Amino acid sequence: METVKRFSIDEVSEIQIKSRLSQVNVTAGNDKDIVLRWADTKRRTTEAVLDGKRLSVKDRGAIALYGIIGLIQLKADKELTLELPSEFGGRIQIESMDESVRVVGITGSCSIWIKTTAGTIDISATDIQQYDLSSQSGAVTMHSVKSGKGIRISTSNGNIDCLCLEGVSAYLLDCHTDHGKCSLPSVVHRGGKLINIRSQTGDIAVGFIDEKSVG
Repeated sequence: METVKRFSIDEVSEIQIKSRLSQVNVTAGNDKDIVLRWADTKRRTTEAVLDGKRLSVKDRGAIALYGIIGLIQLKADKELTLELPSEFGGRIQIESMDESVRVVGITGSCSIWIKTTAGTIDISATDIQQYDLSSQSGAVTMHSVKSGKGIRISTSNGNIDCLCLEGVSAYLLDCHTDHGKCSLPSVVHRGGKLINIRSQTGDIAVGFIDEKSVG
């Protein structure tokens, strides 16, 4: 059975999600409230608590009681969805282990911080103030994004692909990979928004909507 919880944006200035068992989806909402959706089972539950103006969300499951097959069943097809109105201007913080985090269609003055262990981070059609993304071995992919202040991404060995829906002249690039390949625009600019990308062994590719400036 699906659980749905609604919170007024006036009640929330920060959202913290810690997930070990569920893919986390952050999408644009259809109304003025912040909406959480998930489905609990006998083995797995999700808790959402509003403390002051901080909304904390965490999933729980007795992982130690199950073998590999049991753990796969515990995590299979489990998703936690956060729907946000464009009026939300707070901070979103998401921590995940092996599960992926997807962000689609978010706009507004909020900022987002995501950290995974092996889970991928996938962000598309999003226009917010700031991105701070990191993963050990998961890939980070950003499709058609905009940023009001800048983008920061780091991985140990995950590949990073970032396509900005703005001109290259709006950004200052600071990108480096120790042992991977780095593909950047051929023209350097000193725009007001910093793109800082680091990887140890992963490949890095950064592109912009004005293709004439992309090498």
